Amino acid sequence: AILIEVRFWHRATEILGFSRVPNRAPELLEKGWWHSFQFPSGERVDGVPSTQELNRQLARFHVPNDLSGKRVLDIGAWDGWFSFEMERRGADVLAVDCWDNPRFRYAHSQFKSRVQYRVEDLYDLTPRKIGHFDIVLFFGVLYHLKHPLLALEKVCALTRDLAYVESHVIDRGLRSALRARRAIIVAVHRPVKQM
Repeated sequence: AILIEVRFWHRATEILGFSRVPNRAPELLEKGWWHSFQFPSGERVDGVPSTQELNRQLARFHVPNDLSGKRVLDIGAWDGWFSFEMERRGADVLAVDCWDNPRFRYAHSQFKSRVQYRVEDLYDLTPRKIGHFDIVLFFGVLYHLKHPLLALEKVCALTRDLAYVESHVIDRGLRSALRARRAIIVAVHRPVKQM
């Protein structure tokens, strides 16, 4: 049995702390980085959301500060901020994306990170291939996918304890109810132990 908790936020700009939720692609093209970083060398990377915004986003999920002994999978890692943050908290991390992001590799080298990085298609991920994970991060990926329900099944199959899913959603009924504001759906998956 699977227990999924779903919360809807319609005042996304207030809750997320982002200056705006709409299309940030032009900003990404200008800056080149999605995630912001402060590297140990002192070098700063100004990505689209600031490190403060990224920390606020992560705080919504109540991920423990001490992840010692935990395995974490970050699906859709992009530049890797969440992967490196999970490693900083003590986790053994596997970051996966569908393309080889040179910015991830640069950040990896700057942090002298032990995060494992794989270029894989989400639909090819199986417990047999990569194992199970205590925590799975699935942020900002779902709305890009052709088969989102299959993707959620894959995420749940890889999860031992918690899967954090964040995605933008809009539908006709919700759109009129929210006056065309974007909503964020957050699903927290905890496998229910069988008696």
